[in-house]
Amino acid sequence: MQDWLATFSSALAEGFPGLPGDPAPSSELAGDLLSLARIVAEGTGQKTNAPLTCYMVGYLAGNMARAGEPFESAVDRATEIARRLLSEQD
Repeated sequence: MQDWLATFSSALAEGFPGLPGDPAPSSELAGDLLSLARIVAEGTGQKTNAPLTCYMVGYLAGNMARAGEPFESAVDRATEIARRLLSEQD
């Protein structure tokens, strides 16, 4: 997985010159995102909700970054919200 992420990250940097930072997630962040995806897919019974949820977290994180908050904060908060919503469905 990390090889693909590094390769894709490099290609994105070449395709979108001038964007700051490395888009590849750290191993820890990748694990957190995959955990969120699993929670959502299993909790909703719809696998397609997992990548779309992660997209929404990325959108949120981009906006939070403009406010000076770290990406990890968005993932943590989104995971808490997902868990709460899924527990309310039971």
